[in-house]
Amino acid sequence: MSKELKFKALGLVVIDEEHRFGVRQKEHFKKLRSELDILTLTATPIPRTLNMAMSGLRDISIIASPPPNRHAIKTFISEWVDAQIREACLREIKRGGQVFFLHNEVKSMDKMARQLAELIPEARIEIAHGQLPERELERIMLDFYHQRFNLLLCSTIIESGIDIPSANTIIIDRLINWAGAIASTARTGRSVSSPGLRVFYRPAKILNEQGCHETAGSG
Repeated sequence: MSKELKFKALGLVVIDEEHRFGVRQKEHFKKLRSELDILTLTATPIPRTLNMAMSGLRDISIIASPPPNRHAIKTFISEWVDAQIREACLREIKRGGQVFFLHNEVKSMDKMARQLAELIPEARIEIAHGQLPERELERIMLDFYHQRFNLLLCSTIIESGIDIPSANTIIIDRLINWAGAIASTARTGRSVSSPGLRVFYRPAKILNEQGCHETAGSG
């Protein structure tokens, strides 16, 4: 993306996760478009790109077959209820699995950890987010991978993390955007157990019509 970077014979650009690119980067690609082919890969196409593809302005190919041994993720959306959250976590923990609990607000993570510890005393909880020192974050993720604890309270940093085969339940507290949610679900569904995604909203945080459009547009 640097203006100082010059290509001798560039013929193909592959863009992974288009929603992560801003307007400036996309304008840069438009200037190159007449000179090369561009392939965009994404699980959550932004509305404009999807509309162009559906209207025939851009070619589209759909990969509908899952990778070997991957299972479809069952998604449930409901109001925050303590009993349901406890039940979902315990179901996974009792079968020897692990839970991703996505709470994308770093400043309130310690409070959420205490709340979860009271709600699910059977769970062994650790916290992971992008503001942690690199070494500490690496240790936590490796401990989770080796099943030294069973509930990871985390931010959307997990969407680009390592695969945890034994983690087949992800709980999202107050969904921020579907793009991050879908990317995060890629961490589940990699074992013989059927994976589940549960999205819980707070009564005071129910999206109005405008909020729904903003959430959809952010992906």
